[in-house]
Amino acid sequence: MADAGSQKMKLYYFPRYRSVRNIWLIKEMGVEDDFEFIRYNSVQDYNETVAAYRRDVHPHGTIPALVVPGEGSVLESGAINMYLADRYKKLLPDPKYLKDYYDFIMYGNATLDELIEFFYELWIAKTPFSDEKVKRMTEKFDTCMDYLATTLENREFLCGDKFTAADTVLGFDLFSAALFNNGKLLEKHPKIREGYYTRLQKRPAFQATIAMT
Repeated sequence: MADAGSQKMKLYYFPRYRSVRNIWLIKEMGVEDDFEFIRYNSVQDYNETVAAYRRDVHPHGTIPALVVPGEGSVLESGAINMYLADRYKKLLPDPKYLKDYYDFIMYGNATLDELIEFFYELWIAKTPFSDEKVKRMTEKFDTCMDYLATTLENREFLCGDKFTAADTVLGFDLFSAALFNNGKLLEKHPKIREGYYTRLQKRPAFQATIAMT
C-alpha cells in the first residue's frame, strides 16, 4: 500500500475497454485505495478534455493511461499491469513460468488486441470489410484460441495453477470476444469458453470490475 499522505496514482479509463484489465488487476491485488479512477463516460466527455489529456497524460490521447506521481505516465495497458504487479510484488508467476508470463501479456496486448479491435469495427462500428479479410481474421482468431486451449490442457491459468497479471491482460480479450455478436467468436472453442473463461468470470474481482466498468 502507498504511504499515508502520499499522492495517489491516477488511472484514466473508458468502461468495458482495455482499462478493464488494469482495474481488474488492481482489485485482485486489493490496492484500490492507492488509486484515483478517472472515468470517461462518453466520447463527448473525452473530447471536452482531450487537449489537456494529450498535453499532460498521453501524447496520443488514447486510453487507458496510468499516471504515477514523480515518475510520469505508463501508456500501454499490458505495461500498466506489468508495472503494477512488479511494484506491489503481487500476481507474479513462479520463476519457471516467467517466459509464459511475459509472452502471454504481449500476446494479449498485441496479437489478440488487434483481432478484438477488428471485430469491434466489424460488428459494433459496422465498418465494411471484404469477405476475404473477415475470413482471414476469423481464422487467425481461431488459431489463437487453439493455441490457448493447448497451453491450458494441464493448467488452471496461463502460468500454471497460479492466477497472475497475465490472466488479467489476456482475460480482457476473452471478455470482449464473449461480448461481441453474442459470443460468436467463442462458439467453436468450448474448452476456452466453458473452461478457462468461466474460471475467470467466477473471480470476485472480475465481477466487481465489470460492475464498475
